[in-house]
Amino acid sequence: MDPQRKLIALWFARIRALLGLKLVLFPGLITKLFIGRTTPVSNAAVRMVGVRDLGLGLGAVAGVREGTQAPEWMGWGAVADGVDALALLVTPGLPKRARLTGLFAAGAAVVGMKLAWELADERASRAIDVATSSERGPERPGAEGAESGEDERAGLAVDAQAGAGD
Repeated sequence: MDPQRKLIALWFARIRALLGLKLVLFPGLITKLFIGRTTPVSNAAVRMVGVRDLGLGLGAVAGVREGTQAPEWMGWGAVADGVDALALLVTPGLPKRARLTGLFAAGAAVVGMKLAWELADERASRAIDVATSSERGPERPGAEGAESGEDERAGLAVDAQAGAGD
């Protein structure tokens, strides 16, 4: 995995997890800052989004660090951000700061999906490299022409056995 891309994906996932934790712990403050009005219903909704983002962020961190499932975790996080953006941008009656939050969510969706695609492409190219190297077999130093020499020796051994039986 490209170290630069891995670092960016790791920080993106960590920020998502930390944001999710803040949403869970401080729903009233976050609602007031980013959405507007604070009600028990809005606090509950913000907590639910926080748990979702905490789970997606931690899953993405684990996926990036282990080198497995990172594209899937990053992609589902991007989908969640896209749905958040859509909800905040088209729901009538929300204050302007909610629209601004929707734009940030849309940006996060684009960046997250781009990272997911790049990580998936990287994983696919690694799989292709492994598959092509296993088809060629283990490479040995000085193996050029060794295969034809082995074939000739095998042919001589068969001829010798056939001649010994006569």
